[in-house]
Amino acid sequence: MAEDPGISWHVETHEHKERSIDWYWGLGLVALAAAALSIFFGNTLFALIIGLAAISIGILIARGPREHVVSVSPRGFSLDGTLYRWSGIQSFWITQEREPHLLLTTQGVLHPQLVIPIGDPGRIQNLRAYLRRFCAEEEQEAHLGHHVASIFGL
Repeated sequence: MAEDPGISWHVETHEHKERSIDWYWGLGLVALAAAALSIFFGNTLFALIIGLAAISIGILIARGPREHVVSVSPRGFSLDGTLYRWSGIQSFWITQEREPHLLLTTQGVLHPQLVIPIGDPGRIQNLRAYLRRFCAEEEQEAHLGHHVASIFGL
């Protein structure tokens, strides 16, 4: 009996948009103003968090997109070699808003939902049929964090 190879593809994390120097200055000034306001109200820790967040966003945006290897097999769902077993995945949904995304609801605390670009729209039907073999298809929306990351271009 032949082993089921599953479905695999390569995707980039996001579409890279070049930012001007003014954009980075704007990010820095907004972060500086928010941190100063936080210090004014006596919350130095929050000011530190704002500064670290602004630095992280700046670095992530300047770095550009990364390529990920995604595969679905009878063992589970794999993203860059990290295997999420089917026993830990509750449901899936495929959105087709601007570009198709696979939404996986997991039992994980740190990753309650994985949002993975599908890339080629021609892959949707085969992927949906394959995923139905292992977990439930349940309509869902991407979490707020995904939308915030999209706004920043992350």
